[in-house]
Amino acid sequence: MAYQLGELHADEYAAHVTMLENGRQRILVAADVGLFEFNWGPNTSEPDSVWYLRGGLTRWPLVKGLRLQTDAQFDPVDEKVQSIWRLVAEEPKLELSSNSEEDPKALPALLDFARACIEHVA
Repeated sequence: MAYQLGELHADEYAAHVTMLENGRQRILVAADVGLFEFNWGPNTSEPDSVWYLRGGLTRWPLVKGLRLQTDAQFDPVDEKVQSIWRLVAEEPKLELSSNSEEDPKALPALLDFARACIEHVA
């Protein structure tokens, strides 16, 4: 993926990786030229399968319906706050979420990626 970005001379702002079944990954990269969507995974379910990287670019003016949503809840008994954040887009289809109860790195990573997208979408 770094090779593809380098060939295009694209500057990466932020990235987000979603782990899928069988080790596959959906990798989103916010870059100066637009929003890249890559899929990385094995060609077959065989253990020695060749892995492939397939991707595409959506220019920022063509990203539609991008929005950041948040919900929070407060438990007065335990005095505990939980926040949930979602980054959603209609084109390309995008639904990412994280909350304050997950891995401590997951929510800041999502918000960094969301910030990069929001700053550059038309």
